[in-house]
Amino acid sequence: MSTRPRRQAARKNIVIEISDSEDNASEANDNDEYKPRETHRRFIDRAAAAVASGASTKRKRGNDSKSNAPESKEKRAKQDKENALPNQINDVNETSVEPPLPTVLPQDEGEHRTLPVASSSTTGRSSFWERRKVWNIHELLAETEHIQPTAARNIVQLFENENTIPFICRYRRDLVDHITPDRLRDIRNTYSEIVDLRKKAENIVNQLERENMINTEIREELLCAKTNEELEFLYAPYKPASKGTLAERAKALGLEQYADALLYGTAPIVQLSSAVDSSNKDLATEEQIMVGICNIIIHNISKNTSVLEELRRLQNVQRIVLKCSKTKSTTASKEEKKSKVASGGIADKKLDSSKFENYFNFQCDVKTIKPHQTLAINRGEKHKFLTVKVETNNYLKSDLTRFISEQYMSQGLQYPLRREVFTRALEECYTKKLQPLLCRQIRAKLKEKAIRAAIEVFAKNLKQLLLMSPLKGERILGIDPGYTNGCKLALISETADVLESGVIYPHGRHANRKEAEQKLVQLLTKHNCRVIALGNGTACRDTEMWLTSLFQAGILDNRSIRYSIVNENGASIYSCSTVATKEFPNMDMNLISAVSIARRLNDPLSEYVKIEPRHLGVGMYQHDVNEKMLTETLNDVVSECVSFVGVDLNTASLSVLKHIAGLSEKKAEKIIEHRTQKGPFKSRKDLLTVRSIGEKTYVQCAGFVRIEPLSVGGALTNPLDCTWVHPESYQLAETIIGKCDLKISDIGKARFIQSIKEFSTSEQNLKELAAKHKLPIDRLKFVLVALQRELLQDYRLDLDKRPLFKQGLTRLDELSIGDVVTGAVTNVTHFGAFVDIGVERDGLIHKNHMNNIELSIGDRIIASVQKVDIQRRQLGLRLENMLEETDTSFTLKAE
Repeated sequence: MSTRPRRQAARKNIVIEISDSEDNASEANDNDEYKPRETHRRFIDRAAAAVASGASTKRKRGNDSKSNAPESKEKRAKQDKENALPNQINDVNETSVEPPLPTVLPQDEGEHRTLPVASSSTTGRSSFWERRKVWNIHELLAETEHIQPTAARNIVQLFENENTIPFICRYRRDLVDHITPDRLRDIRNTYSEIVDLRKKAENIVNQLERENMINTEIREELLCAKTNEELEFLYAPYKPASKGTLAERAKALGLEQYADALLYGTAPIVQLSSAVDSSNKDLATEEQIMVGICNIIIHNISKNTSVLEELRRLQNVQRIVLKCSKTKSTTASKEEKKSKVASGGIADKKLDSSKFENYFNFQCDVKTIKPHQTLAINRGEKHKFLTVKVETNNYLKSDLTRFISEQYMSQGLQYPLRREVFTRALEECYTKKLQPLLCRQIRAKLKEKAIRAAIEVFAKNLKQLLLMSPLKGERILGIDPGYTNGCKLALISETADVLESGVIYPHGRHANRKEAEQKLVQLLTKHNCRVIALGNGTACRDTEMWLTSLFQAGILDNRSIRYSIVNENGASIYSCSTVATKEFPNMDMNLISAVSIARRLNDPLSEYVKIEPRHLGVGMYQHDVNEKMLTETLNDVVSECVSFVGVDLNTASLSVLKHIAGLSEKKAEKIIEHRTQKGPFKSRKDLLTVRSIGEKTYVQCAGFVRIEPLSVGGALTNPLDCTWVHPESYQLAETIIGKCDLKISDIGKARFIQSIKEFSTSEQNLKELAAKHKLPIDRLKFVLVALQRELLQDYRLDLDKRPLFKQGLTRLDELSIGDVVTGAVTNVTHFGAFVDIGVERDGLIHKNHMNNIELSIGDRIIASVQKVDIQRRQLGLRLENMLEETDTSFTLKAE
């Protein structure tokens, strides 16, 4: 029966008892709820037991400690210095004391050899771990995210009390050092990881304590681990090994005692011939015995935490290269392609080797490789287009083998067989265990970093897309372009109601351009519509060419009619959803996509929230990242955008309302059910009458819902219900309004805003109010800012991201290098930004050509053409300048 491999300290330990008179460490942890009990013994590994020639008696160190305590401290300091790893020597205070007495072992041949005292580093525990302290969650959060300890403590408390990110960033930002929502979202993810790490460490400790495998000191080590990686290699010696491993088989044959004697140099000297057993086919020869012993030694070395720690250190100091090459055999890739086609994977069918040609002969230092490169390489390797390997230099191998040799071979009996077996085992250990482990760790780190970067890009782009300015007061014709099934049309009113729909066939085998022109002009004229929203999917550029020809022929009036390209990703998915079926029960689902396209121009936020964010196509390698992590992040972004824009409590749809901070789909349904049965809400406070809406939920969502005058017949019970002011600050707001000799009914008027602005410039006023209401100045300032906003002013107008309107399309072959063009950013990645400049393809501004300017979706830019590749349909641009005016060709109707 195989046994679980234990730390080398588990057997034949010399226990050195010391008096723990140093109180400074214990005082530092007095308030730590995870503080382990005091340790009075230190366990040294079986290499130290070898010094005692197998004796099990305890040897006491520092016999004079009672009479000379200071000297005992000096000796312990000296011993710590000797036990420290090579790269940690400088951290130990130097003290000039005499070295410990050597140990003399009798040899079988009658001679005596002198051996050094065993170092505790051979146990897999270095002096680095002795200096660690068990952390609190807020302490590790502050250290990991580089934020102030006070802010970290507040953040932990806010998250423990289930506060949402929008609420914290708007109404509690003074407690978190005014951290942005994006930054706070990253911190929240780190906080969740730290909580999971603590739970995992405690579970491991509890499990090992039940099995009586660790002491208090090891318990503290496990609870000190600050990353999952650290915890894993501290736990490695205690993990149960598989019964089928080579090491376990060798142990079952009784070879463990020989392996331990050779690894640690314990007496007596090992003779392989003494282990030969002709009756056992696995022990019939000395070579078989040596192989079994090597397998046990390989296992022990690979589980040594000092070795793993050194391996991790070398990753950071040595040059390691990731190399890619084109897969030589095409058989595997063909089989892979067949399997994908069979499984119906749409995205995979579009893959071919040409997409990865940049990586057919690629190498890069793992410290400088970019996230998008890592994701591309991983995808190419997954589909068997690329062969990837991690290459290390000889220095890393030599440094690691030297370190391991010093750990084991610097002590114990020295004889040829021991050196031969150790050299052989060490070479195999590096080749079979340590180098593959190094490669796996590096690839895992690169993948994790790339996934985080991809999710970050997706979140940023989604936020910019959702916060595009709405186009109010216009009738809009949505066109979902297509070939065989035609171009679907849907015309909506100023309030997004569907006025008329239909299908035209300007392309494909059923094309009838004359009839299509007549129907298009008839729709626009009949409903006095002058805005066209064209989806950017299949047949988009052909339809755009057709519209351009209509402008050129004078069929469409270029003085009044404009069109805009709209992101139609997810429109077909939405048209088949239950949400669309409930909204348009009698409409053909093919036409619903055209309605969605038109509404995306009318009010992007209200329409995009109906679709799962990952279907909106504004990310980078979204199919290669963790789906759960991506979904959670994107849902947080949607909630943040919806909350900051705000909704009318009496008119908001379920799709929008469920994303408000603090609300869920079930709670949103209860709100809609309440207003349907009992009429519109008169004030924010009426939310508390809704079932399932308690005080905690109300606090989180109240500041992000408003009561608009039109929804309650024009008269508001409290005009503050239509502002950003949170109900908890109504008393403060009323005090400010009274001090300015204003009326609450004047909120939003020019005179009111001017008076509040003048009041807020007085520091004396702010200090008096803050003292009276016992509030931080920052929270007071926010209330003043909220009172200075116009009533019902849209948050998205502050960002000024309006749609780009055009009246024609330029062909790619009409461009030449050096041409200056204007356009709008449609997508942003780590390697550059894609820009719609009015040709068949979006152009790419590589990050090297951005002039250190950070772009976001919707930005208007001036660029110069750097590359035109007609054959590959590629367009390269250089950023020249930003356009201040977001739209000079189109004027909104006065509301």
